[in-house]
Amino acid sequence: MTNAIEIDLNDYITEDERKEMARDVFKAACARQTQAEFERILSKSAYHMVGDLVDQHFEGSMVEVLKGNAIKVINSLSSHTVFSPPSAWDRSSSKGFDHLQSLLDEQKPLIAKRLTDLISTLDGDYLREMIERQVGDAIIAKLTRGEE
Repeated sequence: MTNAIEIDLNDYITEDERKEMARDVFKAACARQTQAEFERILSKSAYHMVGDLVDQHFEGSMVEVLKGNAIKVINSLSSHTVFSPPSAWDRSSSKGFDHLQSLLDEQKPLIAKRLTDLISTLDGDYLREMIERQVGDAIIAKLTRGEE
């Protein structure tokens, strides 16, 4: 046995009152959502306002300031960052690495001449001994690989 009472709200609340209640509930829900999102909305608005102001005043001396700061950052980078080669993880080479490779390619004749000049100043017996040692080490390494 269930005790149930049925109440018809239409007997107690008018159509206008129901509309007013719906408006109040909707306004309260909007206020709660706005309060929860207020910080995000405010920070996005501020970001866009500052961005617009920077764009309006970014000329003349600002370009020089940016250039000076960029040069400071570049000067503090490590050579590994500036000249990083492509990686096995699909990362492409840095622009510095690409420029360095290009410059080395352009200077190959000069590098070859300098190496030839340096090698020609070495004593023939010393050079032969150095080459024999390197070849011997390579042969021994190949023959003994995996024995360790």
